[in-house]
Amino acid sequence: MSWLNRTFMNGYYQGVVETAPAVLSAARVEELAVAMTIQHLRRAGVQISTIHDFLTSDIGADPRLVSRLINLSAAELETAQARVLASAF
Repeated sequence: MSWLNRTFMNGYYQGVVETAPAVLSAARVEELAVAMTIQHLRRAGVQISTIHDFLTSDIGADPRLVSRLINLSAAELETAQARVLASAF
């Protein structure tokens, strides 16, 4: 991933964190942001290893969380996101 893409994706991740419902715990916000970022980058054709490295090295996301979510299908990622958001209401 180029420097520009890393900067954009860092902003994407931070945007998810900043706009997440305030009632969510930090762990749930991280889960939402990681799931959304994985889904976005996979749709853009970014390799799984690059996504993993970006989230764990650049963002500092929990490696266990990234490993748990990174191999989910698009539908499973959407379900994970919906589950997090549903817990806020």
